[in-house]
Amino acid sequence: MAMKYTEEQLNIVDKSMLVQMFLHQQEQLEQLNDKLKSLDDKMQAMMEQIVLANKNRFGRSSAKMKHTQQIPFCSCKSGSQ
Repeated sequence: MAMKYTEEQLNIVDKSMLVQMFLHQQEQLEQLNDKLKSLDDKMQAMMEQIVLANKNRFGRSSAKMKHTQQIPFCSCKSGSQ
């Protein structure tokens, strides 16, 4: 676990140590950003899979006509209406 410094402790730390601490924090931030991007990409892929699964599931059930008295929608070609 990283050490948590107080303001008083940071006031007595020399400049080179502060620079090293700052550079280390930058590296940690870059690693966290990379992990966050990876997780975001995975979540986007999962959301796309869910959308496709729902379209597939609802597409099949809605394509069936439950009542024969219903009038189906016409799949007209773009040229004829």
